[in-house]
Amino acid sequence: MTNLDGTPTITKPSYTFWILFYGSICSSWLLLFVMSSTDSLPSLAFIKDFCTSASEASIFQLTGMWSLMIGAMMLPSFYNFVVVHQDIRRNDFKHTVLLTSGYVAIWVTVVPLASFAQKYFLEQDLIGLDGRSHSMLLNGLLLLTAGIYQFTKIKNACLTVCSSPMHFFLGHWKEGYTGSFLMGVQLGIICVICCWALMLLAFVGGAMNMLWMAGLTSIMVIEKQGHLSEKFSGLLGMTLIGAASITLVLSIFLEVII
Repeated sequence: MTNLDGTPTITKPSYTFWILFYGSICSSWLLLFVMSSTDSLPSLAFIKDFCTSASEASIFQLTGMWSLMIGAMMLPSFYNFVVVHQDIRRNDFKHTVLLTSGYVAIWVTVVPLASFAQKYFLEQDLIGLDGRSHSMLLNGLLLLTAGIYQFTKIKNACLTVCSSPMHFFLGHWKEGYTGSFLMGVQLGIICVICCWALMLLAFVGGAMNMLWMAGLTSIMVIEKQGHLSEKFSGLLGMTLIGAASITLVLSIFLEVII
């Protein structure tokens, strides 16, 4: 697009969107930190009821916690798509909000599944209050599942899309506000298929362990960087399978001894 004199039109960046985007990420991490630190922060103990007792935690409370997880962990991995989409849409605020909303909407539909899984593990005493597994066998199986999934065709196909924003938009562009939202929905579905196995690892290190969850977030962000994607994904898969093998062997060994 050009001006009447032939010079290119300069579109101002959508500062409002980026304030909302980064604000959502930071506030999600802050709330999760507060929720995980109520024992050391007595003045904030009123938040503790949100996700504490294994026997009392409701699906509603766990759903709230996992919703914050989505904001904290999955929005950062969507950054590249937002940047490319804004370049194409010339920083149009509404279109970018709708794209992001479609993406988040799909992850929100997955939240109840994670909540029910955590509730079940809690009731079976397989995990602790921090969401960390007590069972070496469960840890080994989760690590093995995530590791093997790294080498599947569907994982590689979805990761190829996730690491190539411009390629996706060139092949799946949709016009209008509805089109932006539907592209976000499509990207959300692809991202869920790509990342669900890695999200299971939350139960290995603890869903309320902020360092562990930050590590998982970093892994998912790095994995979606085009120039690192393929090699990093393969290395990650081998590492997870190796960790799973050691964990499962130790689990069987300890079971025999005890």
